[in-house]
Amino acid sequence: MRVVLDASAAIEIALEREHSKIFLEKVKNSSVVLAPDTFVSEVTNVFWKYKKFQQFTDDVCIAGIEFCINLVDIFVDSKELWREAYLEGIKNNSSPYDMFYLVVARRNVAKILSCDKKLFEIAQAEKLT
Repeated sequence: MRVVLDASAAIEIALEREHSKIFLEKVKNSSVVLAPDTFVSEVTNVFWKYKKFQQFTDDVCIAGIEFCINLVDIFVDSKELWREAYLEGIKNNSSPYDMFYLVVARRNVAKILSCDKKLFEIAQAEKLT
């Protein structure tokens, strides 16, 4: 099984939250874990917010970012995805940021792992969950 890991699911795993065990099991059992290259900036931004607003230490944030990045086997170049992500964003009234994950999943016949309710619903409608 191929999976596309979005930033919210990676953060869930890194911080050992409610769904972390389920997501981690799916990551471990997958043949490949994919993400658009935007994943790196999203994860970095989330941990920056944890540092700024929740006083996480730099060490915790850097370790969390590295952990999340290392969950992914293949990063897909967003330059190859942007047009389709943009059009899917219009079609689904959803952020193109999220649609990058949808496009990667569809192109690679993969399942999406996400805590984002709207992305999950769109992915379900396309049988990508």
